Amino acid sequence: MLLPETIGEWTRQNDPVTYDRESIFDYINGAGEVYRSYAFTEVVVDRYESSDGRGVTVEVFDMGDPHDAFGVFSYAREDEQEGIGSGYERKGTVLCFWQNRFYVCVAAEQRDDDPVAVLEPVARGISGALPSEGAKPPLMGTLPTEGRIPFSDRYFHTHQSLNYHHYLDRDNVLRLSPDTRVALARYDPGSTYLLAIDYESTDGASAAMESFRDFLTAGSGGSEPALDGRAESFNKYGSTWTIFGQLDDVLVVVLGAVTSEVAEELWEAAADRVVGLPSPT
Repeated sequence: MLLPETIGEWTRQNDPVTYDRESIFDYINGAGEVYRSYAFTEVVVDRYESSDGRGVTVEVFDMGDPHDAFGVFSYAREDEQEGIGSGYERKGTVLCFWQNRFYVCVAAEQRDDDPVAVLEPVARGISGALPSEGAKPPLMGTLPTEGRIPFSDRYFHTHQSLNYHHYLDRDNVLRLSPDTRVALARYDPGSTYLLAIDYESTDGASAAMESFRDFLTAGSGGSEPALDGRAESFNKYGSTWTIFGQLDDVLVVVLGAVTSEVAEELWEAAADRVVGLPSPT
């Protein structure tokens, strides 16, 4: 992957440092686990300087495939705009975008600069040097848009990532692994969460459903059939509702719904989208 030598008034300093899956901790310490939970291979770090001496630091993360590039971009985003890469977000003096298999961050080194005037031209120049193709994971299409909290949709693989976004349990009760694909979003009313989990096999989804059922019903009277047997519901201590059900390789789970009706409506909306879901590539 080649960064452009010049972008307008900005000139690359050609002093790149590369960190792989093992040495990433030398660069960002504990946060390296976030990248390693995806198919991350390496990050290249370099600098650009303008004709008047201003500087920006550029990080180009190779995430292995476009789905995981979107995943790491979605991990903690609070906003998303169009016009750079496949989507970008600016927070203060840092602008990050995803494109193809790459996740790119550009950071202004002088905080007194106009961040938009500094960051956007450099980010667009880098975007123009990267492959343009790439799309969000098909699994993200199973998350209904109605009632969804803006920019709450996430894509990830592991149990640790799930607990970061919504703590479920210390144990890996949903049998997540680097090979599972998870789409998550938060919904109104309250703090209702929807998960669609692709296990790539019906046996894997069945084992996860059994494990999750055992986790929910431990020490209680058990779950109840719901939606004409398509799913199971559970209401612990008379508080929020959980509903879960398997559709071939995919497990659809609603957590924290304020009523059984809310849980069932959201589950059905997601289940309808799971039917005909294209195979991941």
